[in-house]
Amino acid sequence: MAMGLVKGQAATLQVEMVCLDELVSEDDRFRRLDRLVDWSFVREVAASYYAQDLGRPSIDPIVLVKLMVAGALEGIDSTRELLRQASVRLDLRRFLGYGLSERLPVHQTLSHAHTRRFVDAALFERLFLRSLELCKQHGLVEGTRLSIDGFHAEADAALASLRASLALAPAPEAGADDEAEPSEGGAPGPAGRPGGERPALVLAEPRSGPTPKRRSSNQTSVSRTDPEAKLRGKPGQRPHLVYRGQVAVDRRQRVIVACRGEQADGFEGDAVEPLLDRARFACPELASIGADSGFAAERVWRAAERRGIAAFIPPQPTMLPRAGEEATTDAQRQALAARARCKSPAGIEAHRQRMADAEGVIGELKNQGTAARAQRRGTPHFHVQLLLNCTAVNCKRLADHAPQAQSGVAAAPPTSDSPPSAATQPAPAAADPSRWLADLLAAAPYAWHYAISLS
Repeated sequence: MAMGLVKGQAATLQVEMVCLDELVSEDDRFRRLDRLVDWSFVREVAASYYAQDLGRPSIDPIVLVKLMVAGALEGIDSTRELLRQASVRLDLRRFLGYGLSERLPVHQTLSHAHTRRFVDAALFERLFLRSLELCKQHGLVEGTRLSIDGFHAEADAALASLRASLALAPAPEAGADDEAEPSEGGAPGPAGRPGGERPALVLAEPRSGPTPKRRSSNQTSVSRTDPEAKLRGKPGQRPHLVYRGQVAVDRRQRVIVACRGEQADGFEGDAVEPLLDRARFACPELASIGADSGFAAERVWRAAERRGIAAFIPPQPTMLPRAGEEATTDAQRQALAARARCKSPAGIEAHRQRMADAEGVIGELKNQGTAARAQRRGTPHFHVQLLLNCTAVNCKRLADHAPQAQSGVAAAPPTSDSPPSAATQPAPAAADPSRWLADLLAAAPYAWHYAISLS
């Protein structure tokens, strides 16, 4: 084989007329997503955030929302990197509706929309519900069994930001055998004691051995940079500041039905009832839920029982009566009943389904999305971030599994500015072949736009 000619940069300096739509492959994920989702609802929901006939025109909110969804789909957690990728990638430019010569929004505009304009999460809640509704319409949601699990996301705060909490500690109650006499009127003294006596200051006894290590906790420490982030750590691992996310996953195509971003303190199972309330509209025939033993509690089992839902949540060993003893409280009886449910064939299947669905989706959110670390500080911002990531997962299910995405059926009608596609061009009549020219001339004209670069 002979060596080919030298390929220089002359071809890159030539002026060419190209169509951006033809440069993106037909099986592109963002193209398939545009066939299924009608994004016009974003303008309706976002209308309340903008003034009418006042000020300069803003960036289209559909473009801002698409950028945020694309960042969650591609796992890009930096706004600057997201816009840099969108400026050089043809599929993202086509998804946003920008031509080759158009300039994309600056990163300050996208950050302001994320943290200031849409921070109340109403738009993102509607976006998530819309993605769930489309998944239901295309048969991707089964709706009778859900798997629930939680995860921790690293907060945008360092351990060096911890300082002693200045919250008031409860005053010690006076004992019945106190010998101090109360002052006149029974008013407590300046030190909080009934007799007004200050505690005597004494020198500390000399210590021997190594200096004890000071340990921080959520009760004694708070972060200066992110006060809502909480300390969390497992045995053998370093503690870190985190937030907590909860998801409820359907079993058919692992579509996320409900999600919740919260602080990482308190009982993890308290999120089960809010998740069930969020999921009841999408899954009115919900029959059972599955979760691990970290969600086990009497109030959780009773909440599911009130809704007519079988809770396959195994109890912890400390909740059960000792071996050979009978249950003496309602909590122990509930724990025994929960253990019997979890050992049944349906309970074993729910356990396997939870490990495959909920834990698999959490791994997808953290490894392929941007949920491994909180991008911004504060619980509302983390909830918005979780909503965007869950919306991206549902959009991925739509693009990969919906039959309309593969057949090429468009969801929204074409506009007059877009070039006519094969579906909108007048087809020649089979009965009267001589009328095809008259029908073509009578059709409305279309405007074609080309980007021309002169160098």
